[in-house]
Amino acid sequence: MRATITADPSRGPGYGIIEIHDTGNVSAPAFVLRRGSDGKTLSSGGWQESETALTPDAWDNDGGSLRLAVGPAVVDEMDNLDAYRISLPGAGACVLVVQNLAYSHISGGQGVGVYAPPPEPLQAMPETEPAMETVEEPEPAPEDSPEPLPAPAPVVAEPPLQMAREPGGEKSGKGGLLTGIVLLVLLAGVAVWWFVLRTPEKPPLPSAPTAAQNQTAPAASANQSPLAAAREQLRGEARPEMSLALAKPMRKAGAGAEESDAAFLLLEDAAQKGNAEAMLLVGQFYDPVSSLPRGSIPVDMGQAKHWYKQAGQKGQAEAAEALDALRAHARAEADKGNIEARNLLQNWN
Repeated sequence: MRATITADPSRGPGYGIIEIHDTGNVSAPAFVLRRGSDGKTLSSGGWQESETALTPDAWDNDGGSLRLAVGPAVVDEMDNLDAYRISLPGAGACVLVVQNLAYSHISGGQGVGVYAPPPEPLQAMPETEPAMETVEEPEPAPEDSPEPLPAPAPVVAEPPLQMAREPGGEKSGKGGLLTGIVLLVLLAGVAVWWFVLRTPEKPPLPSAPTAAQNQTAPAASANQSPLAAAREQLRGEARPEMSLALAKPMRKAGAGAEESDAAFLLLEDAAQKGNAEAMLLVGQFYDPVSSLPRGSIPVDMGQAKHWYKQAGQKGQAEAAEALDALRAHARAEADKGNIEARNLLQNWN
């Protein structure tokens, strides 16, 4: 089986469609969704230790492809940097690939522009009658008052005094003018030297990166876990060759679960971007014949076959040998009654 979950454009953010191929005629669409990072299963109350079956909002089955419509209770709990596995009763289990989900929380929330109530209109001030200007009448002079003094004579302004010119003043003015001209000439000469005659210093040319620098991925810091380093790489430019170089040292016999999960995230991203070697290594994660550690990634012969075929079409010579070994293993499993192996061999081409 192969399964993907994508956004449901007809219902908007928070809704998605799970499409599962090669399921046969499934009559009960309930499913179990398990997270690879910690092994927990999804329920109506979030991720829990106990296994719980979920029911889709709607479903249809055309005999080979099962489509399940799910809502925010499933979509908002998924992260494209983690791995997931979906199980159907009576049909088996496979990896669920997350593609282009739109989460409901990005369009929710309160509005920003809340209008404030309009200010109350100003009340007009009551009109008041203008105050009458009272003109005080001069009191009559007493009969025995003395005679008024005569008005003072007008003061005639004298012409301003002229400053006496000091002897030699004309010479000092000419000397200052000559000094200013000399300073201007000097400044002009300095400017000509700076902009024309001076040879500017050339900045050192940047050194070209070496081939080793181009092919070596950035090493994780001493305090950074493998998963944190992988997620930091995927949040950046995430060039496939850099992701491959960062993942390959973690594909070793003694690798821990976290190293293996980090390598899978990097390789899956590089494979989806067309890197042939990464396609081959992703197939090894799913291949039950491979002896390398696979972390939380479950065995899936259908996914292994898919990635081996992709790698072979891209020119990976080891992919054909890996496909032959996988087919022989599937035949042995089908003889033991493995339904998944039988379905895989029926559609093998």
